[in-house]
Amino acid sequence: MIYALAVVLCASAMWAQGLIICRSCGREAREGETACARCDTALPVPRQEAPPAAAPAVDVSAEVVKLAAAAVEGNYRLAREAEVAPAVALCYYQNAIAIMRLVPPGHFPREVSEALLNGRGRMFNAAMTGRVKCKICDGSGKFQMDTRKTDPAGTVRALTGVPCPACKGKGGALGMAEVPLAKTTLLQGRGEFERSQMLAGEVRLGHAFVPSAMAGMLQIPQRALVMTGMQVPCDSCRGTARQVCTACRGSRWVKCPNTGCRNGTVDVPAPDRRRGEVATRRLNEEDAARCPRCAGIGEIACAPCESHGSVPCVQCAGSGAAPRCTRCTATGLQECQRCKGTGKIRDATCVDCSGGGIVLCTTCRGEGARTR
Repeated sequence: MIYALAVVLCASAMWAQGLIICRSCGREAREGETACARCDTALPVPRQEAPPAAAPAVDVSAEVVKLAAAAVEGNYRLAREAEVAPAVALCYYQNAIAIMRLVPPGHFPREVSEALLNGRGRMFNAAMTGRVKCKICDGSGKFQMDTRKTDPAGTVRALTGVPCPACKGKGGALGMAEVPLAKTTLLQGRGEFERSQMLAGEVRLGHAFVPSAMAGMLQIPQRALVMTGMQVPCDSCRGTARQVCTACRGSRWVKCPNTGCRNGTVDVPAPDRRRGEVATRRLNEEDAARCPRCAGIGEIACAPCESHGSVPCVQCAGSGAAPRCTRCTATGLQECQRCKGTGKIRDATCVDCSGGGIVLCTTCRGEGARTR
């Protein structure tokens, strides 16, 4: 009894491995036999193993939305942490806005979109703000005393402890940064942003960066959507939207236009003898007086640039963005030239467009803007 049970259990185990064993005598059957050749007992029907279960189909759209939403939140968090460096935070805000184009409307509250747009505006303004030196004290914040009135060999000296009356001792005030400095600031911020993204394993899509897991799932239209959402900077102003003023050459000041003004002074008119004026001079009175137009500075604020030292960029009309690509009308997409937009070549899927009939624009490489 025990032996028979052992034979049955052994046969079941062997049968589970794909072998056919006779339940009566334990003989292994050959392939194709239906009865045991020794005892003529009917052999069990071999089990047909089910094929391995296929992996569940991944909903690419839902997965992309999930990864894009996480990327937007991550970029927003990094932007808030980097606000001490406005140019770096600006890139994170712009990157989050570009990726957010993959997220359907209503996924995020309206406050999220407003926070991203407001953050981008704040960081751009902060990056474009610089300190303007006081014209009177040349940024020293000290009172400038002219000793030439009492000493012919004297010069203008800065008095320690006495604040400049024009800037109240601050040496200047916040204003629009000089264009070369603003360009350098934005370029350095962009470089720091790119290094951080590459170290984090992000994948570049034009000027944007996306997670590597999401990059492989994006279809051509989705890639173009992200790439066109990241602003390509103007070649001339490099995204500052400004250019150096040609009137003052960036100095914010122009020569005093008052006739007769020489470095802030004008000649005192000679006495009119016909009116009985006597040519007398009082103590400490000079032959020259302070120019009323420039208040003795010799220069006045530049009117064309409103003393900013810069004017809106002519090439981009003050937008800071590169011109739109005329071939794809800034969509970043064009019809596939190989299959003529049909998606097939001789009843086979076109390898260039993967059957979609559209590819990235060959002129702008999918970024929607013309660059050099």
